[in-house]
Amino acid sequence: MNVSKLHTELVNAGFDISGCNSRGIVWDKSNKEIQDLSDVQAVIQAHDPAPDVNSVLTQEYLKAGIITEDIIYALWKKIMQDDTTDADILQVLIDQVNLSMNP
Repeated sequence: MNVSKLHTELVNAGFDISGCNSRGIVWDKSNKEIQDLSDVQAVIQAHDPAPDVNSVLTQEYLKAGIITEDIIYALWKKIMQDDTTDADILQVLIDQVNLSMNP
């Protein structure tokens, strides 16, 4: 089960939840288990545990040494200091990862 994805699917289905886990247990905001409700079960049954594209990309970027903090710092320098050096370097790495995933 893809917990992050299931959480998003439950929220998108209108459930006000505090969380869920990989065993399919779902808690509402009162910390009450609600996974046995038929509407919650329908979301769980329809759940596709495959990673979403953003998760896959994030993992590939991490393998290439690209971390969120570096991206934020590079963007800050580009926007606030008019220095594109770090952003340009990161863009080359990101392009290489993207090309390797979509040859």
